[in-house]
Amino acid sequence: MRAEAAVPLGRARFTELSLLAWVATLAVTGFVAVLATETSSFNPAAVVVPAVFLVLMLSLHVFLVGIRFRGDQILLPIAAGLTALGLVLVQRLASDLLLQQLSWSIIAAGAFAATIVVPRDLTALARFKWTWAILGLLLLMAPLLPIIGREINGARIWVKIGPGSIEPWEAVKILLVIFFAAYLEEYREVLSRSQRRIGPFPVPPVPYLVPIVAMWGIAMLVMIFEKDMGATVLFFGIFLAMLFLATGEAFYAVIGLGLLILGGLVAYQLFGHVQARVDTWLRPFDEDLRFGGGYQLVQGLFALANGGLFGAGLGNGMPDRIPVVWSDFVFDAFAEEAGLAGALALLALYLVFLYRGMLIALRAPTMFLQLLAGGLSFIVALQTLVIVGGNLRLIPLTGITLPFVAYGGSSLVTNWMLVGLLMRVSQVSSRMRGGGP
Repeated sequence: MRAEAAVPLGRARFTELSLLAWVATLAVTGFVAVLATETSSFNPAAVVVPAVFLVLMLSLHVFLVGIRFRGDQILLPIAAGLTALGLVLVQRLASDLLLQQLSWSIIAAGAFAATIVVPRDLTALARFKWTWAILGLLLLMAPLLPIIGREINGARIWVKIGPGSIEPWEAVKILLVIFFAAYLEEYREVLSRSQRRIGPFPVPPVPYLVPIVAMWGIAMLVMIFEKDMGATVLFFGIFLAMLFLATGEAFYAVIGLGLLILGGLVAYQLFGHVQARVDTWLRPFDEDLRFGGGYQLVQGLFALANGGLFGAGLGNGMPDRIPVVWSDFVFDAFAEEAGLAGALALLALYLVFLYRGMLIALRAPTMFLQLLAGGLSFIVALQTLVIVGGNLRLIPLTGITLPFVAYGGSSLVTNWMLVGLLMRVSQVSSRMRGGGP
């Protein structure tokens, strides 16, 4: 308490405020650059949106200062910068969706603020681990219900609410990370120090292997029935990453990857939508696959090539050639206009986000909080890796979005809640150290 009182209120969180000033500068510059190249009628929202967003981010900073929050000062500016870039790109790629994305940004900011103050004790979440697991599985299955479930672009991952739709999987990610963190904290000793071994690898009792097989089975069911390869990779990938963080044993990662590859090979032989994804990835220039996703992928590759080292300039590319560019191929659109340099700078932001998240995990005082922070950080890292890898044709394209940047309300709100949780974990260790950025 003395350390907190020693920091004058007006000077608190100066690092965060300084970085937000840079975010404001870049956001205004981006909108001005886009407006300067607009050939269609003027969109008044392009002036209102950046002003509202900057006030929103400043309000979050003032809120954190007002409650004397002593957590991380880097994550909020990174999330704000990525979200601001997303708004600029929505104005560039689909200006009619700009006000909707701003509305989602406001909701996301509210969700972030709520996460900062509720619950008061993060470790209490571990006591309800099975509640989070059951709730997560129910949300995961919700799109399969005949009345509310919706199929969009071939994937049945949406739930209809009023005139719009939400993607329950986004909330499921956080719920399952909380469950995994609590479960692995309880059973990590058994999982990592079993007396039975196969070569250098420990083999825990069979009952403790059941969750691994169960997670694999659920991931395969998602791919089969909801036709969403991205959710499958994220679901199982997050679990394997947290299992490795908890035990330090490569055995689980090897077995898990083997199961994922085996399941993918079987699904490729049995299910047409999996075959279509893989065939499009392997043969995107095949004329027979033109209308099955090949055209979209090829145009994205052309956009990357056109960008060169420094890009065509914001507003000077031709992203309209890529179908659904504002969601699935926003990375390619940005790379075309910002070039390789801009694309690498964007990826560097995600790397800094991962670094800060893992640093928070290392400093956390309990195993539950360490696994929680590590799992949340890995969500953003793996999601970025999967979507960018798909855009670059390194792996088959999936339906997930680029965190914070791509258009989409469910993803944006969930990712801001994720940032709030990470900052809450950082606050615990920051209080123990007496503050710091």
